[in-house]
Amino acid sequence: SECRRRRGYCVCNLLLLHNRLKFITCQDTSLGWTYHYSKDKLNWTEAREWCRKYYTDMLVIQNQEENDYVVSILPNQTKSPYYWIGITRNHINGTWTWIGNNSTWVGEHSWAPNEPNNNDITEFCVEIYVNSGANRGKWNDEKCGSKKFPVCYEAQCNATSCDRGRCQETIENTTCICEPGFKGDRCQTVVECDKDKITVPSNGSVECTHQYGNFSYNSSCQYSCEEGYRLSMSRPLTCTASTKWSDQPPTCKSVECPSLLQPDNGNYSCSGRNRTFNTTCRFDCHPGFLMIGSPAVTCGVTGVWSGPRPTCAKMTSLFFSGYKQALLAVAGCGALSTFCCICCCWMKRRKSQCYSITLHRKSDARQCYFNRPQ
Repeated sequence: SECRRRRGYCVCNLLLLHNRLKFITCQDTSLGWTYHYSKDKLNWTEAREWCRKYYTDMLVIQNQEENDYVVSILPNQTKSPYYWIGITRNHINGTWTWIGNNSTWVGEHSWAPNEPNNNDITEFCVEIYVNSGANRGKWNDEKCGSKKFPVCYEAQCNATSCDRGRCQETIENTTCICEPGFKGDRCQTVVECDKDKITVPSNGSVECTHQYGNFSYNSSCQYSCEEGYRLSMSRPLTCTASTKWSDQPPTCKSVECPSLLQPDNGNYSCSGRNRTFNTTCRFDCHPGFLMIGSPAVTCGVTGVWSGPRPTCAKMTSLFFSGYKQALLAVAGCGALSTFCCICCCWMKRRKSQCYSITLHRKSDARQCYFNRPQ
């Protein structure tokens, strides 16, 4: 065997069985793909079958650098036949396409002069000249049934090359292109975010779930607040591929109800913090005014008061111009039952004293009956 240094490789030429000459690296084969050829002359279809049986596939050239490198390691031929490469087309006007990856790369100076010429009408396959002449490394279109030497490549990338990434192979190297959120030479390590950034807010809590590991890529932390508080931001915090959390932690703010207006001819006072959850505000009317509605309202968990603000009505106005509305407003209100009876007295124009008042519940409405001594 003979070893010689080529572009960072120690390439060994070994004559194997079946008259096949194989190029292998003397170093770890994980450095990248290797090239191989046979001394048996085969047509293009047979050549590809041979490559796929013993290696990965027929040679696929991706750029001019690779083209030059392959030519440099193949033995020179003084005349045809030369070497098959894996680029073809289906018909006379078809696009030249590489097998395997469907690339259509063709270098600016890849073809030999006056090629491709489709000289025999069906020259749909390609050979590469490896000689010492002016056309060394150039391409020529040929009939696919012609007999030439196969050139193959063997890939080092496989399904286990990268844990969380895509294996990218070149002449001299294999590299794992990692998925977002992973790092390392084999993409084996998940990135992490600073767990100390996840703080528990006052009057709240946080719960985190982890897909790949504690406080690592795609970990999600959902915040919640106690009753009467709401989050300043409802989105969960997520650990991103940049090792940063997607947002700053939210805070829990007290639920607030809308501001209350001071009632005309009255006032109000509130317990606790004004307008926050569970705050109760009580209303009073000035002397000579009667309250219509509930005397107190409470701020609820949704930020809505428990009822409408009451009003303060002047007593004389109530009796002489608005008694019907007043009756409707206080209907069913036990605290003003006596007021209802007074209204009844006035409506019946009874100037005499109501000697006794008896209240009865009938059909869910309070009614007044006036009894006089016999």
